[in-house]
Amino acid sequence: MNNPYQTPASSTADITLPTRKRPLSVWLLLLILGATMIFHAIGTVAFLRFIVSYQPQEHIRVVEGIAARLGILVLGGAILLGVVRRRQWGRWLAVLAMGALTAALFFIPDTAQYANETQRSGGFVGRTILSPALMAWWIYAFGFSAKARRYFGN
Repeated sequence: MNNPYQTPASSTADITLPTRKRPLSVWLLLLILGATMIFHAIGTVAFLRFIVSYQPQEHIRVVEGIAARLGILVLGGAILLGVVRRRQWGRWLAVLAMGALTAALFFIPDTAQYANETQRSGGFVGRTILSPALMAWWIYAFGFSAKARRYFGN
């Protein structure tokens, strides 16, 4: 018996959804965080070589240093993996890390030598207004914009 209202048998395996393109803010984060993690891994290896070569007396400081460096590497790797795989936890970890870096801008001492007060005021404006404003814009574009919501599947 033939049912005229039955849907035709078709395979749904050949239907693919178009992948969402990565926004520029995501590419920028992946590039900067990836390069930072590579340099940090090189520094960690150099630190471990130093520890093996000189065998310091304060072992608790050595363990703290190794744990802190490996923790940063694991956190950075988790953020990279979460962002590449479009996971929500990767998005929010990255937003949290970017916010922490923005807050750290205010705690880094200014060691630059300026020739006059005009240069000093320009450095102050760049350090306290321009850099945090650019970071806030980047955080918005990465975590809260419509492109970011589409990329991360909201």
